[in-house]
Amino acid sequence: MTVTDRANLTRMRTVLFNSGWNMLGRIGPVAVAVLVTPYLVSKLGLSRWGVLTIALSLIGTFGIFDFGLGRALTRAIAEYVAEGRDKESATLTLTGILTLGFFGLIGGLCAAFFVHIWVYNGLKIPAELQQETVVAMWILCATAPLVMMNAAMWGVMSAYQAFRNANLLNIPISVLYYVAPLLILQVWDSLIGVMLMLALCRLAMTIGYSFICIRLMPSLLTARPSFNLLRPLFRIGGWMTISNLMFPVLSYMDRFMIATVLSAATTAYYTTPFDVVARLSMITLAVSSTAYPAMAASWRKDALTTITLYRNSILTVVCLLFPFCFIGALYSHDILALWVGDNFAQHSTVIMKYLSIGVFFFGIDAVAAGFLDGIGRAEVNAILSIVEALLYAPLLLLFLHWFGVNGAAFVWAGRSIFDSVARITIGIRLYPTLSSVVKHLAPMALTGLGIMILSLPSTQHMTRVVICLIGLVLFYGIIWMQAITPEERTSFFHMLLHLKTIGRKTLSRGRAD
Repeated sequence: MTVTDRANLTRMRTVLFNSGWNMLGRIGPVAVAVLVTPYLVSKLGLSRWGVLTIALSLIGTFGIFDFGLGRALTRAIAEYVAEGRDKESATLTLTGILTLGFFGLIGGLCAAFFVHIWVYNGLKIPAELQQETVVAMWILCATAPLVMMNAAMWGVMSAYQAFRNANLLNIPISVLYYVAPLLILQVWDSLIGVMLMLALCRLAMTIGYSFICIRLMPSLLTARPSFNLLRPLFRIGGWMTISNLMFPVLSYMDRFMIATVLSAATTAYYTTPFDVVARLSMITLAVSSTAYPAMAASWRKDALTTITLYRNSILTVVCLLFPFCFIGALYSHDILALWVGDNFAQHSTVIMKYLSIGVFFFGIDAVAAGFLDGIGRAEVNAILSIVEALLYAPLLLLFLHWFGVNGAAFVWAGRSIFDSVARITIGIRLYPTLSSVVKHLAPMALTGLGIMILSLPSTQHMTRVVICLIGLVLFYGIIWMQAITPEERTSFFHMLLHLKTIGRKTLSRGRAD
């Protein structure tokens, strides 16, 4: 890889381009899933569909066995590539893939051991489906090494910013995750056949990732593993594992507490709007997962590039999130009434408003958390997650007793704001040059919060239209005046003029034809 190629990995244009590919890679398969799911449910039946959804969620638990090594591997390879240490990078890559594959094998064997007990004594499924479910689960467990190896290779592709190639492979295979089971059910009405198709999809992804990694790193073909290189990665990865374990605890604590303190039925009023606004995290993850390896590659030797990536990543996330969060909060009752009915909307409208505010700040927080991981301070994220859980649990309990389910949504939004402020503040302490960009971003975040607070009261339709128009103009006006440099404004105008010229030429050709 040449010096120019290495420099391109940390360019903001590259990060934005790859963020677009990551968004496409997430949105495309979801659209197919929405269309195919009703047919799958009809073909499988409710019992087997329920088993399939549990099985698919089990795949996510295999990630626990990587001990944070996948994300730590991304960071280390990004640094090696930036420094031109290609041979060491190939050695580390091969070692990481083999190690994670071994961890996946151990995890899969452990899961397979308990499958029989879980199916016959844990899951309440019809007796005639139990043996079929056991075999299907064993097939799923056999894919655990592939899941882990894919995670390692995704880390390599992330370090090289090869998101375009990765997503060009991911999109069709992710679509097949839904289409292939539907096809096999036409000739083999069995959950075993469905699992075999999913296993083949996983294998196809492993083979495809391997070809991409070898193209990026030809020296991988001659590399030899060196397990000593993993020692520093396990230290960082251990802290990342704590963060990974705390994330589901913090994510699902509110649901369990609502069901315990109030009722299981009331939980539906919370989870339904949550599932709507949570879809916006695709935007956040697309940008933050692309910015993370770029910041990891640049932070040590190029502070200017690092703070530019940090600033522009946050700007990109909030610019994309704000209209969805703001309009979602402002028109929450209309959205919910159209989707799940007016009676449901009466209970969930305020909840959706608070959650929309929380999702907006979660976007800022994700970039700040990625920065801390990128500079090798994963322990900060882990410790903050533990402290946050200790504060969040009693506050959630109090607000549930005082304000009911609306109180849970308020505390969740408050936690997102606290997270983003805490991580940005800590980031400035560890990397003081960040202060120069944060002071330009703070007015934007405060303006966004203030505008979304205006969406909380119930208002008439025309009032909401006025608030919507004024809010959007004010928010993007603050960004234009405070967060964007004069050079960027000039570049934006040049881009508009260029697009205008292209449009005129296209129209002229059309008339001539």
